[in-house]
Amino acid sequence: MKKIIIAILMTFGIFSMVSADIGVKVGVSAQIGTMETSGSESNSDGVTATQKSPVREALFGTAGFFIEKDLKFLPVPIINRISIGFDNIAHDLDLGTASNVRKASLGAAGAAVAAGENTLNAKVDGFETVYATLNVTDWLYVKAGSVTVDVKTKFVGTATSTYATNHSLDGTMTGIGLAHQSDNGLFFRIEYNDYEIDGKSVANTGTDSKFTAKLNDVSGSTGRISIGKAF
Repeated sequence: MKKIIIAILMTFGIFSMVSADIGVKVGVSAQIGTMETSGSESNSDGVTATQKSPVREALFGTAGFFIEKDLKFLPVPIINRISIGFDNIAHDLDLGTASNVRKASLGAAGAAVAAGENTLNAKVDGFETVYATLNVTDWLYVKAGSVTVDVKTKFVGTATSTYATNHSLDGTMTGIGLAHQSDNGLFFRIEYNDYEIDGKSVANTGTDSKFTAKLNDVSGSTGRISIGKAF
């Protein structure tokens, strides 16, 4: 995917040198919002460990960049009001640390395991969105896209348990926004977005018992402002 995106960006860059109006927009964005999810850890018998915080909600802020191309060259009503784009958060996003208490009775088939508190820290090191916008009017648009989130985790618990550290989550986003563009191509946007990101279950590679950590679906909303230049 990333190689395809780089190729598209290079193509747009070449076109911009030979044309003053190619229907391409580039810009930067800042957004703030909340995300909510829950998680659990269970053994092979399906017994769930005690959780201190079964549902977590976090406030976060991000900054990123985007590039998009309109479809005005297609002489088809509605379709020529659509633009397709790629958006990327330009930095890592620390999601914080969650903890639970693993009971000694959670061992599979009656086996005892080391009891104690386990913690899991998660950091987003990739947040990419491929999207489409539809201009309802010259200043109002709606937006929808596909989200890919790369998450890096760090598990701290018993010496005989461990989980994979790199994970990829997929989801969707929908939004609505207001835009204004000046005659020189500079534009400003403000928008509201909703996110729905699929959860994931991961089995541990420990030797004491078979445990599974489950992240439920992640949902949230953001407010976002963008500035950029049309070419």
